[in-house]
Order: sequence, then C-alpha cells, then structure tokens
Amino acid sequence: MAIFAPNRPDQLVTLSEEQKHFYDENGYLVIEDVFDPDEVSRFQKLTAEVLRDPNAAHPRLRVGTFADAGETGREPHPDNPNFIDLVMDSPLAGDDWFNNIRDPRIVEVMVDILGPNINFHNGKLRIKPPGYVNAQGWHQDWPYERHEKPELAASIFYVNETKPGAGATWVLPGSHKSGEWEHDSERGGSISEDQIPAEMEPVELAAKAGSVAFIHVMVVHKAGHNNGDDSCTAVINEYKTAENAATHDHVTRLAFYDMPLSRGGRIF
Repeated sequence: MAIFAPNRPDQLVTLSEEQKHFYDENGYLVIEDVFDPDEVSRFQKLTAEVLRDPNAAHPRLRVGTFADAGETGREPHPDNPNFIDLVMDSPLAGDDWFNNIRDPRIVEVMVDILGPNINFHNGKLRIKPPGYVNAQGWHQDWPYERHEKPELAASIFYVNETKPGAGATWVLPGSHKSGEWEHDSERGGSISEDQIPAEMEPVELAAKAGSVAFIHVMVVHKAGHNNGDDSCTAVINEYKTAENAATHDHVTRLAFYDMPLSRGGRIF
C-alpha cells in the first residue's frame, strides 16, 4: 500500500503531482497524519457517545447493527452495546461532525481529484466491532450512488488504527478504469471473483489513526473482517462535482446532500 505525507506543490491545491498520478492510475490514495492525535482522540470520544445512544445525538440518525453479533461469542463493548456497525447521516450528530465534512484538508484533496466545484454527497460512520464479519463481497459504490457522471469520491477518516486483518478496506487498484462491473443481485450485489483479472492484485488499506483514504466511486472494493480485539471506526464522507445530478431520488433523504463546499477551487 502506498502512503504519502501531506505537502503543497504550486501546481495543485494540496496534492503533489506524484500523488495525483497515483490516484488517477489506481483510483485511491492514502494520506497519513491528516488529523493530529488530539483530533483523533476527540473523534474517538464523539464516536463512543453516538454509539451509546444514537437517538440522543440526533433523532434522524439511521443505524444498522452487526447481524451476526450474537454468534461471535463476544460481549458487547460498553461504548457499543447494540453492536452498531453503521450510522447514516453522521453530520447531523453535532458541530464536530458537521465541520468535519467541510474540513479544508479533505475538501482541497477533493478539488484536486474531482475538480474545482465540489458539493457534499453523504456522510456516515462505519464501525467494525471485534468479530465483525463482512457479508458483502467485492463491489462498486456506483450502483448505489448513480449520478449523471461517475464524478464522486469518498474520504475515509481512520478514527482508530486499522491493522491488517482487523477490518481494513480492500481495493482493486485500477479497477475504476473498467467502467461499471456486473453485480450479481443474488450475491447481495457483489461482483463474482471470476470477474477479477489475475493481474489485478487486491491491496489492503490498513492505516494508522488520523490517516485518510480517498477512493473513487468506481473502484472495486470490499470491507475486511475484523479478526482483532479492537473496534475499528471510520468516518466516511462522500463528495461529488457540483454540476453532477443524481439519477435516483433517494438522495433527498441524505442530510446536507448537494451542499456547496468549493467553487473555482475556493473552499467556503
């Protein structure tokens, strides 16, 4: 896995030419130390508050639970008594969560990889408690987030260190260049393994807390199982080009969908 340290060349807002080329070729990029230890610690505490009582954080938060939690043989953590593995519309949970989607350190990268006019798409928390087993195989987000153009990308803020084999996301580098892959509805919307070319080797995006992964909407990826003893939480915010309209109506349920974040490369 290639990981880069932040820098500011003249020709791009925040990425180096090497970083931009890597993203264009592979469809993902991981940058370390975007958030400092104090920020990471704060978001760990904020996450615990949301998981203990999502309704108290905001009544419109939508949550999902780890379906096989009872089969893991593990006791729930006090900070996650209901084995929550998904919180949708996380920007509603408070000022810190709302400010996170507008963070210039994230939006500037989106400007470099998507273009100068950026709008928000959606925000969520993905939580992988110890014993978490991912039920969905390889897939693209595009079928769920279809717009006029595939000009969307996600930022994944690692609130906890994600070690190999402990819940990290896997990606197929370069898979975004192949257009839309066939998804099998009988396999939970997954891509069959036999579609994957032998030369396209999966990469596990394990990274330390405070790192951020940027992933193109067309990249084939999957969540990893968490075989470790620690819970792994990631803040996933998704962005799109401002001119790019959705071709489905479920976006009307998404908090802050289409909120402007930059124009002409200028961050609001």
